[in-house]
Amino acid sequence: MTVALAANFTVAGVAKRSLADIKPGDYVATNSIKGSDGQLHAIEMHIFPEAMKAAVPEGQRPSSLVQGGLMTNAYVVEVTAAPQGQLLKGKWKDGTIDTLVEPDAPIVTYVPGDLGLLQPGATVVIFALKKPDGSLTAARVTAEKDGVKPPM
Repeated sequence: MTVALAANFTVAGVAKRSLADIKPGDYVATNSIKGSDGQLHAIEMHIFPEAMKAAVPEGQRPSSLVQGGLMTNAYVVEVTAAPQGQLLKGKWKDGTIDTLVEPDAPIVTYVPGDLGLLQPGATVVIFALKKPDGSLTAARVTAEKDGVKPPM
């Protein structure tokens, strides 16, 4: 697949983080799915740096990552112990969410990147815009950095 990069495109890398790095007030994206216990279970989490908060809208919507998944962008209220891991409580303008984060759930943050990350074989995530002629254009590429692959 060929994706044209916009004239002002940016490259970001990802860095591994843990639940211990998440504090009240942090802005996070949680991809989750409802488990057989009725609880939302995190598939992956992204901690947004301050500079990205304004560019990523709050709220909850279906996720294309897995069938029946949810993507929630919310501010962290608290993280507490739970029998199967940690329970992350979050809120956004129109709602709240409780998500169980098991110890093996990937957690990353975005870090500065450059063209050097775009190497053959590197894992990348690209959200592209499809033009009427069928061509694809992207303004941002998130790439593997220091062996940490974007979990999406």
